[in-house]
Amino acid sequence: MSEQHALFLDFDGTLADHGIVPAAHVEALQRAREAGHLAFLCTGRPHSLIPHDVEDALDGVIGSAGAYVKIGDLILEDSRFPDDLAERTLRVLQEAGDFPFVLESPEATVGNHTAERYIRERLTRSFSTQEVHPAKEVGTLGGGASELLDAFVLRESLAGVSFAKVVAWQIPVSITEIARKIGPEVRDMPYSIGDDQETSGELQLAAIDKIDGVKRMLEHVGIPLERAVGFGDGMNDVGMLKGVGLPVPVEGSDASRAITDPAFVMRGPREGGFAEAIEQLRLV
Repeated sequence: MSEQHALFLDFDGTLADHGIVPAAHVEALQRAREAGHLAFLCTGRPHSLIPHDVEDALDGVIGSAGAYVKIGDLILEDSRFPDDLAERTLRVLQEAGDFPFVLESPEATVGNHTAERYIRERLTRSFSTQEVHPAKEVGTLGGGASELLDAFVLRESLAGVSFAKVVAWQIPVSITEIARKIGPEVRDMPYSIGDDQETSGELQLAAIDKIDGVKRMLEHVGIPLERAVGFGDGMNDVGMLKGVGLPVPVEGSDASRAITDPAFVMRGPREGGFAEAIEQLRLV
């Protein structure tokens, strides 16, 4: 493949393992860019949760599941919940009970003491089981689990907070039921990080998908959709993978089960899957 391609990489579970990009993937990114391709992060994370060293290793980022698009210092898209929808969303969340949730924006993840306490507990559990997480080694990028708290802003009153996405944990009702009560302007997504997937979830703008961010970026850089390569593992990657010319799901993932005609099925980040994929696709 000698033509220039645009690579769109999901972060958690695809490019990175528990927030750390392994050295093999860092080297693969460098090789792909040296070959003339453009590489973009395409993540559900808000810009506030994208590690600076990871962003510096890429040509641009798509955050908040397509709602935020940035290349260099230029912000191409920054979509958030309209004020009336934000008020309704917050009201429905608070009526559902006292459980931790954060409002994610490009600037910060905002929550109250309940959210802060839960995030600290998650970090404590994470660091107490380090044997299951990758070590921060020379040649890797990202800061691991602590990034969640680094971007956190404490506010007891969440009224008036501008946000693009909601992440909630330990929900007493299903996230689907919460989305239904808010209305058709939002959709729910599973939250696939950590050990509490059954009681957690995300709320996103229904009108925006990762593929929308991909198309916005491609329009700016002048690369056609058929030369876009998507890499992902989660349900929020399915729209992107179905829309790009070359879909590359992670084996055994929700995305791999949803994509029937992949260009390649890659192994996870611990196995250096991205590095293998760009070789198999002859991008380097």
